[in-house]
Amino acid sequence: MTEWRDLNPRLSWAGWALPTVAIALSLGGILAIYISETRSEVGPISTMRQIAYLAGGLLAFTAVVGIGHERLAERAYWLYGITLGLLVLLLIARKVPLEPFIRPRRNAYRWIELGPVRLQVSEVAKIALVLATAWYLRFKTSHRTLRGLIPPALLALAPTVLVLLEPDLGTAMLFIPVSFAMIFAAGARRRHVLSLAAAALVAAPAFYFSPLMSPYQRVRVQVLLRQNEEDRAWQRAAGYQLRQSKIAIGSGGWRGAGLQPAAFFRHKLLPEDHNDFIFAVLAHQWGFVGCLALLAAYVGMAGLCLLIASGTVDPVGRLVAVGVAAMFFVQMFVNVGMTIGLLPITGMTLPLVSFGGSSLIANYAALGLVCSVARRRSILLARRAFEFVEGDEA
Repeated sequence: MTEWRDLNPRLSWAGWALPTVAIALSLGGILAIYISETRSEVGPISTMRQIAYLAGGLLAFTAVVGIGHERLAERAYWLYGITLGLLVLLLIARKVPLEPFIRPRRNAYRWIELGPVRLQVSEVAKIALVLATAWYLRFKTSHRTLRGLIPPALLALAPTVLVLLEPDLGTAMLFIPVSFAMIFAAGARRRHVLSLAAAALVAAPAFYFSPLMSPYQRVRVQVLLRQNEEDRAWQRAAGYQLRQSKIAIGSGGWRGAGLQPAAFFRHKLLPEDHNDFIFAVLAHQWGFVGCLALLAAYVGMAGLCLLIASGTVDPVGRLVAVGVAAMFFVQMFVNVGMTIGLLPITGMTLPLVSFGGSSLIANYAALGLVCSVARRRSILLARRAFEFVEGDEA
């Protein structure tokens, strides 16, 4: 049993530092988007929209902190179920026309449109998964047996399959690692975690050859494997985007071109430079030093989330903080990996930096959950969360 009080003095500084780092990343992203629009004939429209999205993200952050993670966690299954239903609706739209609410964009069904508002459901699904998994794993019996780990595995698998069918390979790659991080943090037995990891590794090749993978997604995997080929036809076609990204990053040198828009972006030589490949813009403009600062900011954010997790005795709050830390770190790792040729090009955005309203608002809402954990101090009237003694396990 716990009694809740606001403003945990031990963690209050971390609750302030987390959004401060996030805002700094977002402002750097807005500047990079502006640079990528240097030769736009209609002006910096994407830049202005990103500023508006940032304002919406801060409102979402404030609202989530005010509501509190515990209230949202209590309704986690409802939120997860509604999100899953919307993902199914997107698949139905592939067979049954649901315009103007759902329409394809680049042959993908990812957004629900309600007038001027366009919602990418998979972004909400990330938060729903973190809350639902944390709510389930709060009990010892939920994670100390192999059978108890089946439900959280299914919680992650369902949105993975539905998002993969949109198709959106990048976001689909996120759910399972986040779930694994939360299961591990909850105190699952090591052999059980390794068993689930082995099953996931065995299933990965099956996904590649299954109907769940679209032909263009397989081509993106081939781009990774063939990135060093000298075939000019290949480099000008499927391999073009990765090749241009690596050129942009390498030509940034140690300090980059600075605030002056470089020729690489004045001539629009990199597709999706303001979105999936914004890391290449940052590397080209601010060089190796800027890249280190960017990566340090993400590592710092993950560290703050884990610090907040370690400072609370609330099991749900601890798992939410771990889940959000994993969510940001995996997104950063996949995005940077694909732009430098270490991972397949998946369409994963760089969190808080890449252009996109749903992504930015969802990321700030996730940070609001963690700051809610930092603000609320529980007085312990029972054994600490995730503490076990001999004979506890079933």
